[in-house]
Amino acid sequence: MLCLLAVLSIAYLRNRWFERRKLRPKGIRARPDVIRHDLDRMVEYLDRLQDADPAVWRPFELGLAAMAMCQWDQAIEHFQKAQAKANGAQLVPVHVQTGVCHYIQGCPDDALTEFKEATRLARLYGDKQGEAAALGNIGILRHDSGELGSALRKLREALAITRKYGDQRAAAPYLANIGNIYRDRGESDKALRFLEDALAISREVGDKPGMASCLGSIGSTRCDRGRLGEALQHFEEALAVSRETQDRRGMASCLGKIGNVHHYCGELDEALMHYEGALALEREIGYEVGVATELSNIGLILVDKGLHAQAVPTLAEALASQLALGVARGPRQTLYGLSRSDDLLGRERMPELFKQAGLTDAGVADFLDRIDQTRLRRPRPKPGRRAPLVLRRLAVGAR
Repeated sequence: MLCLLAVLSIAYLRNRWFERRKLRPKGIRARPDVIRHDLDRMVEYLDRLQDADPAVWRPFELGLAAMAMCQWDQAIEHFQKAQAKANGAQLVPVHVQTGVCHYIQGCPDDALTEFKEATRLARLYGDKQGEAAALGNIGILRHDSGELGSALRKLREALAITRKYGDQRAAAPYLANIGNIYRDRGESDKALRFLEDALAISREVGDKPGMASCLGSIGSTRCDRGRLGEALQHFEEALAVSRETQDRRGMASCLGKIGNVHHYCGELDEALMHYEGALALEREIGYEVGVATELSNIGLILVDKGLHAQAVPTLAEALASQLALGVARGPRQTLYGLSRSDDLLGRERMPELFKQAGLTDAGVADFLDRIDQTRLRRPRPKPGRRAPLVLRRLAVGAR
């Protein structure tokens, strides 16, 4: 039972957090995903508890079981009970797992606190693998907040520790996440090398969630290059692997990626169907960053379909979540959709639609100000005309 619970938790949690592309004769314009939530894998760490007292291990085991059932608050409660009885290096995995729960819940500051404490304790007690796991997770948080240089340094440090002190097969998640950062920096050749190395290790050890995550990341890199057919093949293979293991997080990620391809190609109904499927899974597992992503994607589809009155409450809900979660890349695309809707519907309609999303008067005023700030970055309009919002072409590295 213990082994099964650990496997379920790892298989679930190690899988990893727009402007519409238009087809052109020379390829497809680069377009950032709303939030890169589904490309990064939290690194779990379960060592240093083999010889722990039952008062430590039993609540820890219950915490793993709660994580496998997506009961994040209960898992944190169990881990806190284990923490109260643990000592020395036993505390490292407890803090790491607690941080993972906070991350999935959309509480990055709480997650960062746990990972920093895990790093401190791991260094104090000479737990190198625990240090690598904590540093790798800090790197993922830095990546989410757009601090690519800091993220890369943390992940490279974690990879170096694993290669020196640990099982070489444990390097896969660090390699994959480094590849994702290079993708964000526009260095697709480097990204593919790291991602393919990670995929090879995941295949070798039979880590199917890791395989699905790497396949999805490779597909996204192919997508950046305009090779949509190859990208779709990778996404569909990743989806099949995730379904085989009943990995709901992985399935949601793949559905969202497939939706992106259909969106790129202007197949709005197909894209909407896949985004809604991803949203249902994200809500089911309580993954707040994923929910915000899919709400934004769905809202942007509704804008493209001309359904602006439906789009505004959806985009407003997405933007509120993105701002609360502190993600770096999502708000810009969501505000793009809200600005287009503001143009078509008129300013007098927006407050009413925002309030359908639960915004207060202060929240409405803040969102309208953000829309106006977005409009200031538009090209200068001709006299008597309001310039449509057109996002300048983005380099891949600017995501």
